[in-house]
Amino acid sequence: MATLHDRSAAELLALYAARAASPVEVMHALLAHIERCEPQIAATWALDADTALQAARVSETRWQRDEARALEGVPVTLKENIATQGTPVPLGTAATVLTPAATDAPPAARLREAGAVIVCKTTMPDYGMLSSGLSSFHKLARNRGTYRRTPAAAARAQLPPAPPGMARCTSAPT
Repeated sequence: MATLHDRSAAELLALYAARAASPVEVMHALLAHIERCEPQIAATWALDADTALQAARVSETRWQRDEARALEGVPVTLKENIATQGTPVPLGTAATVLTPAATDAPPAARLREAGAVIVCKTTMPDYGMLSSGLSSFHKLARNRGTYRRTPAAAARAQLPPAPPGMARCTSAPT
């Protein structure tokens, strides 16, 4: 059986509707998993656990009141080049000025309007253009299936994808 952080959006919505899980439970499970895995894979940026938990609590209340929207309580990440209000947009490069975005970009705004909970941003190489995956702003990200490779190198090697939720990040890098 999949753990809460491994569930698809459709599975989570079904669990919420059946009152078999709550957005707060899912967020706690996901944040614990990120805490466990992030030191090995270095894939996230701008994680604000308190804000994510607060949004999950709001979603939980909406489910309790039968006011859930289409993606209510589903945790999502966005690439760091998609602006979210109050968070800088480094574009993967140390050459940018870290000014908080004034508003959400349309994809972020539509996700929030649908009730999704934005957990954090995922890193990218400088301007999203380096096939090596190197960033002058972030640590080198590692593939969640094999720590010896970057996500770009794993894609070039045509490695099979890891299961959802970074499920393979349970041991030290090799």
